[in-house]
Amino acid sequence: MPQRGDIVIERLTGKRAIVIRTVSLEEVTCRFADGRLEERFTFELEPPLSPVGLLLAFFGSSLLWWLRESPGGSISERPRPVLVRPSAA
Repeated sequence: MPQRGDIVIERLTGKRAIVIRTVSLEEVTCRFADGRLEERFTFELEPPLSPVGLLLAFFGSSLLWWLRESPGGSISERPRPVLVRPSAA
């Protein structure tokens, strides 16, 4: 259960918020970076990852990006189309 002062992350948007008040086991009041003060349910929030979790997520996403991009080649390797214009003769 989040406590006052904890930083939590909204699952749908990934935005961080600070817990202002815990109303019950299921409901907390949070303040977002833009100043909004909203009541949220705990199933919408998740605690931020540990430093090890952040590193694993970073390397995992980098690996997935590399695997997705490497087989097709980059844009600079593809041949450019040739423009053919009729001669003025």
